[in-house]
Amino acid sequence: MKVTITILGIICSSTLTFAQNHQRTPSASPVFGNEPVAVRDVHSSNTVSEAVSIINTIRGGVNAATQETTSKRTLTEADYQALITKADDFMLQQKYDAAILLYEEILKDRDDSSAKDRILEAEALRSKKQKEDEQRKKDEILRAKAELALSDKHDKNTVHFTGALMSDESSSKHWTSEAFNKKDPYSNFLQPGKYNDLVHDLQKAVDFTLDGIAIPANTRLIVYAKPNFTGEILLDVTGPAIVNNGYRISNKRFKELSSKQFHDALQSNFPQSVRSWSSTNMHTWLNGSMEILLEVVE
Repeated sequence: MKVTITILGIICSSTLTFAQNHQRTPSASPVFGNEPVAVRDVHSSNTVSEAVSIINTIRGGVNAATQETTSKRTLTEADYQALITKADDFMLQQKYDAAILLYEEILKDRDDSSAKDRILEAEALRSKKQKEDEQRKKDEILRAKAELALSDKHDKNTVHFTGALMSDESSSKHWTSEAFNKKDPYSNFLQPGKYNDLVHDLQKAVDFTLDGIAIPANTRLIVYAKPNFTGEILLDVTGPAIVNNGYRISNKRFKELSSKQFHDALQSNFPQSVRSWSSTNMHTWLNGSMEILLEVVE
């Protein structure tokens, strides 16, 4: 029993000594009697910090220029004018949180109706700006979605031009391109628009001579014999359609392109009924111009 009491006594004594040695000293009272300024909005923390710095300097914080500590507790007329001027500047810059902090600081010393009115004005403008910013973000999202949808739509209306013959397989041996195979080395893919320099716009197809075209559904292709969309219309067709160069029709290895059974996806989109041969040699079309148009589906 004595041992137990002795141990408990040692523990209690040690605990008391530790508490005395580690007792917290009271926090130093602030230099001025007002409550510490709190940052309102983390998104405008830099501007609010600037307002806090202004308040601390006027109220008795460390002077940024001289590093001297002042001890003013109340606002002088000069302080009041400085706060009003800076708060109004913040208002013009649409930094409403910072402006409100300065106006509220004025109200701690004087019942100023102008400062009260400006706070109400700043709060209303801040609310309006927040709503406008939110709406702007929504508009940007909608615009991005619309652009993406338009991009997807244009991709669906892309016309395929090849320097080989258009078919359902890409084959250097048979000199054919698979319709809408983006990896085809003989091909160019053009979205709806006007094209007045076909040698440039169809560079890959031209390198191997233009011999095949695939036009997707709801897309119209018009080819003109001359630049600037003038001259004889050499082709005016609305997809789905595949048009191969009539100049090649006498070649036995190409004869069946209009009648053969394509593989599943291409067969359903481009059956034999929408495949044809051009009435003129496509090689000469490169001297002209063309339009690719979106057809409106009712």
